[in-house]
Amino acid sequence: MTDNNAAAAAAANTAENTAAQPRPRRRVFLPVTFLLILAVMFAGTFVLHFPTFRSEIGWVRANVAGSLPEQAEALVDRWTADAASNIFLQERLVELDGLAARFYDKHFVRDTEYSYSVIKDNHGWLQFITFPAQLREVVADIAAYKALGVPILYVQPPTKYIDGYTEFPPTLHDQTAANAANTKQAVLDAGVAYLDLREAAEADELDKEKLFYRTDHHWRVETAFWAAQQTAAELDELFGLGLLADPAYLDEANWRQTTWRQNFLGSQGRRVGRFYGGLDDFTLLEPDFATAFSVRLWQQTGEVTEKDGSFADALLEQSMLTDPDVYTNRYGAYWGADYPLATADNLNIEDGPTLLIIKDSYALPFGAFLAAAADKIYMVDLRYFDINNLSSYITEIAPDAVIIMYS
Repeated sequence: MTDNNAAAAAAANTAENTAAQPRPRRRVFLPVTFLLILAVMFAGTFVLHFPTFRSEIGWVRANVAGSLPEQAEALVDRWTADAASNIFLQERLVELDGLAARFYDKHFVRDTEYSYSVIKDNHGWLQFITFPAQLREVVADIAAYKALGVPILYVQPPTKYIDGYTEFPPTLHDQTAANAANTKQAVLDAGVAYLDLREAAEADELDKEKLFYRTDHHWRVETAFWAAQQTAAELDELFGLGLLADPAYLDEANWRQTTWRQNFLGSQGRRVGRFYGGLDDFTLLEPDFATAFSVRLWQQTGEVTEKDGSFADALLEQSMLTDPDVYTNRYGAYWGADYPLATADNLNIEDGPTLLIIKDSYALPFGAFLAAAADKIYMVDLRYFDINNLSSYITEIAPDAVIIMYS
């Protein structure tokens, strides 16, 4: 009985001492800091958008006939629609959230759009999870494009999720390999040539750690250059195009490299801030020989931008390289953006091959590099170009080969 009383007294004393101890500072610091920043952001956003807020009050008074609560609801709806997309210090909030995620060693940071949630894999790379997907329409109908009589090469680029090398938290299951396998089967069943750059990367023993940016879903510019070399060689072997008739155009020894250290926060990094996954180095590759291009870029509005001059003048958007903001998409400096349609006429090559590239953003540097070895390059992005017009467009331009490449 005495022992039980002593034990109870000791337990009560321990509980009292524990309750008297202050919470560890680190558990208090981040929440308090987070709340302070939220307060600053709210105040800053209100001040930043006050002119809009005042004009919206006038609009609501003139156009919303109802009770005061109904007018207040309409005011909030209209004002927040503008202010939410321009929150004061929005990037700082993202970075604070990413810092907290790193502090607590979180390997999954959920995004409001679930497919853009960020995973940190076993190599410290940031990743988006890939879900099961249907065949892209251009792949499902690839036999119809083959029937047009133009040689087609489907190029499967390396994927950031590398089967057998990349590991996710055990509750997350990536479908990159399964989706790629379904695409490969459909392409081969249609009798279309298929180049698997995943296998080529293994055969060339490329360093897996250097294939991709750690904070971006794209391959590195250097990987895209290697892919352009591989694709040119495959097109020459299959269709005799002569892209490498003068091998100097795609010889890396003839391309100048400029590297900016810790200068780039990629698409995945921008969703969690620089403190969660760090920054990437960015290397620019441009010809170290004389070049001359005539480039046309079709905007989604239908407007056409014309750029003539050297590779640096016509195929690079210099402002995306010189902007000191690490949030700037350096990768998009090739061509400047994704366009429904882009063309490049290499004025230094006559009677060379003409290529049509059906693409997504992976082909930005890839297409620019091939432009240095081809006569003409046409690039179609089916995210913005009406696929119903694709067959007629292929017939119209009559390319020597079509490259289909999606990440």
